[in-house]
Amino acid sequence: MILLPRRKLWRDLDRYCAIDVRNPGSGGGSSSVVTDGSLTGDGSAGSPLSVAGTPVSFFTWGSQDSYNARNGANQVSVSGFLLPVRITFGHLILDIFTDDATNNYDAGIYSVAGSLLAHIGAQTLPNSGQQSFAISGGAVTLNPGLYYFGWTGNDTTALIAYSSRIMSTLFNQNIASSSGGALPASIGAITPAFTTNSWKFGLYT
Repeated sequence: MILLPRRKLWRDLDRYCAIDVRNPGSGGGSSSVVTDGSLTGDGSAGSPLSVAGTPVSFFTWGSQDSYNARNGANQVSVSGFLLPVRITFGHLILDIFTDDATNNYDAGIYSVAGSLLAHIGAQTLPNSGQQSFAISGGAVTLNPGLYYFGWTGNDTTALIAYSSRIMSTLFNQNIASSSGGALPASIGAITPAFTTNSWKFGLYT
């Protein structure tokens, strides 16, 4: 742990995070926003504030201390994760322990409302190790917030990595049903329930 003098800490916070909101409107908005150059956008609906250097192009979650399949075939498994920055990605990484060149599997990202935001599409997993898969339909941009990684398959042969030491808002291996090894477009609203289990995955451009 590095301890910074209080004066330096607040000076650095002011340098990177300072926002001068002027003339707040009656609806809680602002008529102008002045930044120090570390932020972009004017704070309006058409030009939201964004930290310079975002969206990022690489994000990983979880570590490997075990491998697991779902409770059963045609079941959707999810685990929550907090995305701290805006990201644009066109690929998803899975750490595959047991491959399966016969049956179909799918992995992707859900919103808290349970809507499928991005996925790789139903396909076989013929290779083990850390494998990259293109996002079906092209690159997707996500804003900071709470999301859920989900995966499913029409069989339980394939095993992917998960961690029992990473805090997650939910780790559920049968939250919804699927068909043909493809994630459904919606799994319904997800209620957070904190746990120390989480699937391992990565997102990148």
